[in-house]
Amino acid sequence: MAKFTLIIRPQPDADRDVGWLNRYGVPAIASPVMSGAPVLPPSLAHDLGNPADFTGIIFTSRHAVDAVAKTADATTWISKPAFVVGSATAAAAKQAGFKNIIIGSGGGAGLVEPIRQAVTDANRANPQKANLLWPSAREISFDMTAAMRRHDIAVQRLPAYQMTANADLVPPVRAALAKNCISAVIGMSPRSIQILRENMDASGLGSARNKIDLIASSDAIAAAAGDGWDHVYVARHPRRSRLLAIAVLRHRRFDLA
Repeated sequence: MAKFTLIIRPQPDADRDVGWLNRYGVPAIASPVMSGAPVLPPSLAHDLGNPADFTGIIFTSRHAVDAVAKTADATTWISKPAFVVGSATAAAAKQAGFKNIIIGSGGGAGLVEPIRQAVTDANRANPQKANLLWPSAREISFDMTAAMRRHDIAVQRLPAYQMTANADLVPPVRAALAKNCISAVIGMSPRSIQILRENMDASGLGSARNKIDLIASSDAIAAAAGDGWDHVYVARHPRRSRLLAIAVLRHRRFDLA
């Protein structure tokens, strides 16, 4: 019987990760635990502020790109440097029209050094006080404003989208859990792994955790997941590629044994 790796990221990233794992021979299944929705009304582009007041924009999620792209005057921002986390967010920014895209990895923390370096390089040619806009989620796990303040770089945070919890598991995942056919789950945020745990408990499937390995992108996520998992693997670097690689290696070592 096939053993699946569970992906709990929001769509469309969940299907993207399932496809990636499938290409490497890992059966995978998705049950997104959160969905993203803009909180900025499309007609209120002025909520973003005056682009002339900012030297760049930070995107720590493709949901932020989508929220900004749907505002009335989104095109006024595309000439600004866009600092983004990961290739998926970079692709969304490119599709939205941004040309100068600087990519970091490993979540918001992975953008700190690329931003600092880009601002330093820009100041050599044109000294000015950096002021960046950060359209973020309502709830954040990493404070970009505080992190960049330590480098004397101003970041104005604007809640632009909200991640809401999905109250249930999708039926195929419930069935797979009931049959102990899920052997691993990838956790990329403390909130998402907590929601998964709550949904499993609410479905009467909490005991399935003792047959599931957790692949976490940080110690904080492993702590948020609580106990009861079969094994817990924490990636040395919180990158999507590293987590998926761990899932492939784990599958080949244990699920095919």
